[in-house]
Amino acid sequence: MKIIKFFTIAALLIVGFNACSKDEATAELNVAKNMISDKAWYLDYSISNNVTKTYVGQTTYFINFLKSGQTKDSDGIIGYYAIQKPNNVLQVYVNANTISGAPANYTYDIESIGSQNLILSYTKNGVKTQLYYSTK
Repeated sequence: MKIIKFFTIAALLIVGFNACSKDEATAELNVAKNMISDKAWYLDYSISNNVTKTYVGQTTYFINFLKSGQTKDSDGIIGYYAIQKPNNVLQVYVNANTISGAPANYTYDIESIGSQNLILSYTKNGVKTQLYYSTK
């Protein structure tokens, strides 16, 4: 009888820990979505191969991530986004279309999110590019 109670308690603890882990993961994704949503994120500068390209003071690219899960940017790309965390890396995945209807699907790693700053990155052909955004 004691062995059955032990295994029952152990099974409940394992299920409980897994549920907490899932809750924490869901909470992290929700916090990230809440932090980026309903703001216009303006691209201030990018860094690629140790070269900084600045957009400060210029008419520049911006993107909006809405609470509804929709996204649109200054290039006219409209679609949907999701925050995910595969392989323990927080990412924003965008599934959208250009004005002409061509697919514009991409994934950025989220390096940092603040109330007014956002750093995204991607790697293409072995070259990492970091994109620095701010809200105005």
